[in-house]
Amino acid sequence: MNSKSMRIPILLAVALLSLSGCSWMHHGKHSARCREPAVGKDAKNMPPLQVPSGLDAPDTRNAIKVPPLDEPERPRSPGDPCLSMPPSFKS
Repeated sequence: MNSKSMRIPILLAVALLSLSGCSWMHHGKHSARCREPAVGKDAKNMPPLQVPSGLDAPDTRNAIKVPPLDEPERPRSPGDPCLSMPPSFKS
């Protein structure tokens, strides 16, 4: 084979490897553990905005309202994946 005919399979192999990214390095049970810090455990409600005299208060009619949580949070085991990671399509 000459160098031009070898170029196409090599380019295809490089493209295939680059498209697969590093996903092949993260398979297995060890990578399923969540190492992200817990979000919201130290969250605090802030007092409403105090507007100085002579200024108008901002329009808060379209502000996001978070409803209260009526049920307790399900405890997560150390082996559970992070909530920010989508589930695997493989079964």
